[in-house]
Amino acid sequence: MCTHTTGRRASYNNSIIALCAAGVLLAGSGCASLDARDELAVAADASRRVTDTINPADVWKRPVQGESPAWDGSEPLEYDDAVAVTLQSNPTLRRTLAVIRQRRAEWVQVGLPPNPTVMFGVGAAIDGLAGAPAVVQGMQMLSWLWKNPHRVDAAEADLKAAVYMAAETCVDLMATTRTQVAAVIAGQQLVAFDQQYAGITEHTVQLVRQHVDAGELPPLELDRVHIDHERARAALVEAEHNLLQAKLALLQTMGRPDASTAWSAVGHLPPDWRIPDDEFTLLELASAGRLDVAAAGQKVLTAAANLGLADTRRYPEVAAMVTWQRNFGEREAIVPGAQITLPILDNGDPAIAMNTAKLEAARLDLLTAQEMAMAEVRIDLSKLRNARTQVSILRNDQLTSAVRAFTRSEAAWKAGEVNLNTLLDTQRRRIQVERDLVRQSFKVMQAMCSLRKSVGGSFDAILDRVPDIDVRRDPATPVLEESAS
Repeated sequence: MCTHTTGRRASYNNSIIALCAAGVLLAGSGCASLDARDELAVAADASRRVTDTINPADVWKRPVQGESPAWDGSEPLEYDDAVAVTLQSNPTLRRTLAVIRQRRAEWVQVGLPPNPTVMFGVGAAIDGLAGAPAVVQGMQMLSWLWKNPHRVDAAEADLKAAVYMAAETCVDLMATTRTQVAAVIAGQQLVAFDQQYAGITEHTVQLVRQHVDAGELPPLELDRVHIDHERARAALVEAEHNLLQAKLALLQTMGRPDASTAWSAVGHLPPDWRIPDDEFTLLELASAGRLDVAAAGQKVLTAAANLGLADTRRYPEVAAMVTWQRNFGEREAIVPGAQITLPILDNGDPAIAMNTAKLEAARLDLLTAQEMAMAEVRIDLSKLRNARTQVSILRNDQLTSAVRAFTRSEAAWKAGEVNLNTLLDTQRRRIQVERDLVRQSFKVMQAMCSLRKSVGGSFDAILDRVPDIDVRRDPATPVLEESAS
């Protein structure tokens, strides 16, 4: 009796050990690191195209709501200062980094095999006779062996797309930031011109009033210059309002919506960038550097992987099982077996058709993104050329003529050769040309930023390229302390 009991326990223990070993082996086959350091490093490297003076990886280590060493909120704000603050504090950009971590975790998750199932039971006789039946059953799904490769491919493509879109978000926000800094600079110059013109009209009102009081001019002339002065004051108020709105919009983009507006922006309008004027060169930059196109390409791979997964629904669902059981007669048995679900009623055709359509849609989305990239480059280049031509005309022709006309009319008025209306008209024309020059210079900056975004974020062919991403089970990038709170 003792020998029989000992052998039975050994058989039971061996079965349990075999089931546990199989579970550990399956679980170990899917382990991968959750650390997204490599993918975050690629995103940071791809984002370096937006600036050659700031390393995004260093900026992203700082708290999103923390103080920025680049700008204290009161000093004059330069283009690179605004870019550094936006990189650190814009929550939309920092959210894309969280999405990368999420996609990394999803990639690890789908790579794990399903957990084994263990069932057991112990019976007791209720008729008063001897015997205690027992059963232990272990079951493991095997269908994941041909399903998971497709799931992993889809998750890997989603992870790569998240990396590309994080860098693309950075490109988009930096174009917006630089444009908004230029808007503030332009607004400051327009306010200065309106202040100058309001001062001129005020001085003119005082001068005309003296002549009217002396009986040298009719009161009608005083009314005319007074109207001009009030219009100048209204234009100044509007210019100051527009400047305030430009500052508030910039602060929002920078992630500092509650910061003071008591600061000024400094920098050239527009800055001196080396921009290829050849359309073919710019199209080549876009074809090699558009991150949104690269992300759309990864979406095609995701759809293709999902189609492959849908195709596996044509195959049976298989689970392997091993059962140890003991009956009332104290006899033991090991029963291997399998559970098979046959694809008879649902043969997978609807899922395949649905994912085939999704794959075609993803390919068309990729084609749309490619065509949109080419169209944006050509449109923005046209805008830039037009804006530069307008600036050249204003600066070299209209402004020179307006200044010369004002100088001559001022001398003629002092000599009594022309009336006051002629002097005021030439003053107004000169100020208007100067305003137009500022507005056109801002349009040049707008077109430059838009064109830079259209080619991928940089006019440097080395920086402006889509990086390759190698998704590893264990990260190769050194540990960087990072805070996103």
